[in-house]
Amino acid sequence: MKTERTTLFLMANLGSEMSRLFSFKERGENELAKSSAERAIKIIDSIVAKPNIGGGKSEAEILRSIVSDMISALPNYSIGEKELNSYFMPFAIRAMSL
Repeated sequence: MKTERTTLFLMANLGSEMSRLFSFKERGENELAKSSAERAIKIIDSIVAKPNIGGGKSEAEILRSIVSDMISALPNYSIGEKELNSYFMPFAIRAMSL
């Protein structure tokens, strides 16, 4: 039986993947960071494909640009782990409480 992956579930998983990506980058593990970024992009693609996403589509596109920037040789954004956790924590808490 395949369980439907809700937008909330996907966002919580994206938060976990983004946290892994951040950790890999911090440790200089660039190949692992690239693989993590690819997984994050797949999750974002799944989120954008949801029919009920509404205005969240533009938010997901911003997250896509952040992921791409994180693995760029010359990143434009300065996003720390604290900001990342603050953004994704509500999704994880809600997903766990269901």
